[in-house]
Amino acid sequence: MALIVKIGGSIQKDEKDYELIVKKIQDFSKKSDKIIVVTSAIKNVTNELISATSNTDNSPNIVTEIYERHIKLLSKLADGKEFENSFKDISRLSDELFRVAWSIRVLDEVTPRVRDYILSFGERMATLLLSAILRSNGIEAEGIITPPFLTDENYGEANVIEDLSKNEIANILENAKANVIVLPGFIGRTREGRYTTLGRGGSDYTATLLGKLVGVREVRLVTEVPGIMTGDPKKFENAKTISRLSLEEAIELSQLGAKRLHPRTFDPVFGSDMKVIVESLYEDGFTIINGECQNNDGLKGISLLDNAKLITVESTKIVGKIGSAARITNEAKEAGVNIISISQPASETTIQLVVDSLSANRLLSKLEEIRGTLVKDIEVNDINIVGIVGCGIKKKEISTKVLSIASSYDPLAISRGISNVSMTFIVNKDEGEKLAKELHKVIVSG
Repeated sequence: MALIVKIGGSIQKDEKDYELIVKKIQDFSKKSDKIIVVTSAIKNVTNELISATSNTDNSPNIVTEIYERHIKLLSKLADGKEFENSFKDISRLSDELFRVAWSIRVLDEVTPRVRDYILSFGERMATLLLSAILRSNGIEAEGIITPPFLTDENYGEANVIEDLSKNEIANILENAKANVIVLPGFIGRTREGRYTTLGRGGSDYTATLLGKLVGVREVRLVTEVPGIMTGDPKKFENAKTISRLSLEEAIELSQLGAKRLHPRTFDPVFGSDMKVIVESLYEDGFTIINGECQNNDGLKGISLLDNAKLITVESTKIVGKIGSAARITNEAKEAGVNIISISQPASETTIQLVVDSLSANRLLSKLEEIRGTLVKDIEVNDINIVGIVGCGIKKKEISTKVLSIASSYDPLAISRGISNVSMTFIVNKDEGEKLAKELHKVIVSG
């Protein structure tokens, strides 16, 4: 039975990391006859490539440094023929990237298609590096830098064309000569062969969608943390690994910040018996994600988002006026601002939008343009967003307890998540941490 293993970029930074990765793949090989390894770009490379697209004057220097990092790791971890062949392959890719970097420096312009093309080099170079290291350690591995997915042309957030991709993957597996196949995550290509990206965190989605299309029972996401935890251990004392999450719980926790996964990571898992295991490269502990809520499920995790603003728009002119809310949210779209939360009372006199602090000013500028026509007053408050997740919140005795604790903090807004497995509280900035810690104590105490 095949196994899919995703290796995150945060655990590909030095020799010790790769030694542990080799050991993990060797252990997996004892239990599975074929392993598909999905790799992210090595640590910080995606961010550096993004920087190259925005800082075009310095782009040649940035890509040169990226190339040197890969060759340095290769020289320490691959030997003989493996080093020689992979050195040539990585150098060819880097020459291609360097030419693009010079082009955008001269033109001082980067289209979405060119941006995706530049970002694709991170995963492709990582594929060559990791497969060479595995072979140097006696593992029969083949690195294939062609993306396994065919997508549409929605650059930056491309959509996978599943039927075409399924045929593509079948061809890859049929022609592969090794038991371990290393593929790039995060990227795809159009039917014309142009590179696309699936959105930040897309390697997790690559792994689970591959699992669906290949028909595997298990996908392992290997990262720096021992599974998904009850809370950020840097913020919450006694945070511990959650042993199991339903799919709905995992979606809610990941989007609230417990572990930032691609929004579509778990879509391929619905309606299947596939399980996803999030585990650490460095320590014991893992979280199994599969199935639906169970009767004995309680509260699972807490999140605290502390860099947000609440923008309240007030006006009697929006009352009973069809399309007024759409007009307000369209201003956010025009400003390129993601709305984290939106609420409106039945009286229709106000609309409240929650956005991250960094993009709030862009939205405020757009709203000021319609002040006096549709909008009368605009109020801005610094807030925290506290989310508590767990199938147990469906039980009246548990939800009542949570609401009782939260009510003492006078929340500005309360909402529920997918399948009613989460509850989110918007509170004043100086109260968020206190509320989150109090709710976390309820979680860990059972």
